[in-house]
Amino acid sequence: MMSPGPTVDVVLKRFEAPDEVRNFTRGRFELVTIAGTTIGRATYQPGWKWSVDVGPTVGATRCRRRAFGTRVAGEGSSGLRRWQNLGAQSRLTVLYPRRTT
Repeated sequence: MMSPGPTVDVVLKRFEAPDEVRNFTRGRFELVTIAGTTIGRATYQPGWKWSVDVGPTVGATRCRRRAFGTRVAGEGSSGLRRWQNLGAQSRLTVLYPRRTT
């Protein structure tokens, strides 16, 4: 007789039913928290720019958070001079905020 294996708890979440939604000018951010980690799905309208559409609401000129993601559709770019085009869809991307001293 085989002994039973370890039990596994499974938690399923969907962006269609997010834990939190943040709407901003020309965009929307849906957040789900799973296993203590928060993951977001962003949708941006054409012309969206962080420094214009988000920055003023948080009192900053640059985003100070690391961003990790992939683009599903459309085009994306970064203000980083050496990395203007974020590449093809489905490519994983990590953006690190610039350090200013």
